Amino acid sequence: MAMRYGADAMRRPVEIEFAVNLNTDRTGELYLLQIRPIVDSKQMLDEDLEKIPDSQCLLRSYNSLGHGISDDVTDVVYVKTDASFTAMNNPAIADEIEQINRKFLAEDKNYVLIGPGRWGSSDPWLGIPVKWPHISAARIIVEEGLEHYRVDPSQGTHFFQNLTSFGVGYFTINPYKEDGVYQRSILDALPAVEETKWVRHVRFPKPLKIMMDGKKQEGVVVYPQE
Repeated sequence: MAMRYGADAMRRPVEIEFAVNLNTDRTGELYLLQIRPIVDSKQMLDEDLEKIPDSQCLLRSYNSLGHGISDDVTDVVYVKTDASFTAMNNPAIADEIEQINRKFLAEDKNYVLIGPGRWGSSDPWLGIPVKWPHISAARIIVEEGLEHYRVDPSQGTHFFQNLTSFGVGYFTINPYKEDGVYQRSILDALPAVEETKWVRHVRFPKPLKIMMDGKKQEGVVVYPQE
């Protein structure tokens, strides 16, 4: 019933996050926590993402939100999470990303955003404290877990309404424990369009292929192959 009403309201299939309390007398309570469309307004996905080898993926998440295909993004903005990274600098990182995002808005372009911890956290020690307008041109937002900076993922809860409204994908990856793929070396090898103290912006010569399977909660970003 909830899925039917949700699909009617959003005019597309939906996914629902819910919680249940079960009592010993077989009664219980059902609580709807979140509801969002699982179809991107661009293209339907009919490809098995599991068959795409890791070697072709710039990013792979087994814990993603969103559904559909996008093949018109060439830019990636990522936080330089090397050994010198510390959460102490997260407010400054937020400021740098806001400045870069303004340029994308002015050019009416989108990008893939990658950074550590919870995007949009009110606690800067848990993630980069951006507001939605600071990252509103991102097509995919990626939470990167680090060996020396382990934070429980937010899974997009800070920006849920915006993600739903604008069809933005959300990836969670933890490469240090082989949970997902992030080939940062590919990004590091590209010349920088812009580089600040903490953030780097690079551009691929051809568009990335972003694919998200909302039913399996798997997503990939395939970089242009030679």
